[in-house]
Amino acid sequence: MEAASGIEEPPDETSASVVTLQAISAQISAGKQHRKHYSMKKKRAVLRATEGMSERGATRTQGIPRWTLNDWRKSADDIFDYKGSEKTLSRTPGRREFVPFGIELITFMKDTRRDSEVLTAKTMASFVRDVYPDWLESYIQGKKDTATAYESLLRLLRRFA
Repeated sequence: MEAASGIEEPPDETSASVVTLQAISAQISAGKQHRKHYSMKKKRAVLRATEGMSERGATRTQGIPRWTLNDWRKSADDIFDYKGSEKTLSRTPGRREFVPFGIELITFMKDTRRDSEVLTAKTMASFVRDVYPDWLESYIQGKKDTATAYESLLRLLRRFA
C-alpha cells in the first residue's frame, strides 16, 4: 500500500481568475431587470390566443409570466371593454392624483422659492386653506379629528413636494 503524498497541487490561478471575471461580466451584462409593459392590443391578442388553455401552457406558449397572465384573465372584461387607443399601456398609468390642484401648488412652490422665502409644509397648507377651502373641507371630513386631519395634510404636502 502506497502512502498518499501530502502535497496537493494548488489550483490554477489563471483559471480561478477567469471564472471570477466571467461571473463579474455576467452580472454586469445582466444589469437591472426592467419591468415589461404590454399594450392593450397585446393583452387582447394574448387573451384570445390562450382562451381555454391551462395557465402553465398559456405562459409557455406566449412567453408571459404566469401571474401577469392570471391578472389579465381576472380583468379580461375591463381589457376587452376598454375604448381607448390600442397603444395604451394600461388603463390608468401612475399613481392616483390626491391633489387635484397640483399644477397650481407647484406654481406656488416655485414662486415662494423664487422670492427667497422659506417653503414649508405649513406655508403650503396655508395656501391650500386660503385658495381651496372646499377641497380642504372634503379632505377633513374623512379624518378622525382636526388634529389628525392637519397632520395628514402636512404629510401629504411633504410627499407632494
